[in-house]
Amino acid sequence: MHLLNIRKFGFLLVLVLSSALIISSCKDDEDPETCDTTDLTYGNFAQDFLITNCSTLGTCHLEANKDDLTVGSYETYLDAKVIVDRGRIKGAINHLDGISNMPKGEPQLEECDINRLSAWVDAGAPE
Repeated sequence: MHLLNIRKFGFLLVLVLSSALIISSCKDDEDPETCDTTDLTYGNFAQDFLITNCSTLGTCHLEANKDDLTVGSYETYLDAKVIVDRGRIKGAINHLDGISNMPKGEPQLEECDINRLSAWVDAGAPE
């Protein structure tokens, strides 16, 4: 009789531990980290992003520098579009060789930020 109780207890223990493992390995569908790269515009994404990451950090891409072809400004859509149309912004944020890494003097942007800015540029940098 004692051996039967040990087997029942062992089976129950394996069942409980297996259930706990299965439950803990499931992802929480309400808290996934996503990187939405759809329908990005200057107004709903790029303006705040560029000013936060490219203007305020080193005060490089401010209105005062908009006519400097090596710097430019991100403070208005038209100024930002001029920089985007030069075709180097994706290389700069991806720290490609031969292109000045951006943000200057700072670590590379987070992967999602790079993906979002790249998607905006690839879409033609819509306003």
